[in-house]
Amino acid sequence: MASSAGPTTAAPTAPADRTPSATSTATTKAAGDVKSAACPSGATLEKLVELPKGLTFGRVDCVQDWAGADPQGTKTGDGIYLFHHTAGTGWKYYGEGSGYDCKDLGLTEPAPFCISD
Repeated sequence: MASSAGPTTAAPTAPADRTPSATSTATTKAAGDVKSAACPSGATLEKLVELPKGLTFGRVDCVQDWAGADPQGTKTGDGIYLFHHTAGTGWKYYGEGSGYDCKDLGLTEPAPFCISD
């Protein structure tokens, strides 16, 4: 049985380029093949949102049933895209921001996408 202690990370799929730009927005799409509870890849999470042109998800950090995806590309801001997994429905887009409170998300362990423990 696999342990869920600590965050896991998917390999980056694009070079990191932190050039400041205007804040991006996401458009929710149908879930597709994102029902697995395993930490998803950036490519899998890209199926759930419409990213601005030129952006992809690189690093994905997973803690419990949450995944934070770091956008990569020429026009990224400082935020991350957050996704939540629920049994039966799979991964769903939760929001975009620069930090979340772990307690508000129901997390009992620290996560890289949280601003609090």
